[in-house]
Amino acid sequence: MGHLERKMREKENTKSRILKAALDIAIAENWQAVTIRRISEAIEYTTSIVYEHFENKEALLREITNFGFQKLYKQSEKVLSEELEPQEQLLKLSLISWDFAQNNKELYQLMFSFEKPTGEFASKGMFNIIELFIKLTGKSKEEVDSIILNWICLRQGTINLTLNFKEDQLSVKPREQYIEFINRFILSITS
Repeated sequence: MGHLERKMREKENTKSRILKAALDIAIAENWQAVTIRRISEAIEYTTSIVYEHFENKEALLREITNFGFQKLYKQSEKVLSEELEPQEQLLKLSLISWDFAQNNKELYQLMFSFEKPTGEFASKGMFNIIELFIKLTGKSKEEVDSIILNWICLRQGTINLTLNFKEDQLSVKPREQYIEFINRFILSITS
């Protein structure tokens, strides 16, 4: 069994190196610069090794995207399980997205520009978010759908716009402005 376990560890290690190399290239340049050839050069393996782990670049990017959504989901679930007022939970959920985007700019941009995520983390947390919005507004599930869409648009739009600016280029502190936007949104749906 020792030989098989070692082979599995080596395979997982190689896969992790491939994913890290792709992310490193994207951080240094951009996602368009990420190619199977560039990844294989970075990890010092042949392209066939990369293809053993991923069918193509799209499969590789999908894996990275799902990894990012998994991280966001875990952080969101933690907030949703805390005993907090619904307004505070929504603000914290919004800040999770903000902080994640600021700390993982390239990953965040890939996650929200590549394609819809696949796998269990794509919509796993939506039930709890729907319940949170029902508590906040006192409205039915059907009625909160458009409110949730408004929240997503406010959150994503603000984050995406601010990712393109350096803080010293703005006359306001982006995180503080974002918090103000979210608080105004919360007030508008709870009044």
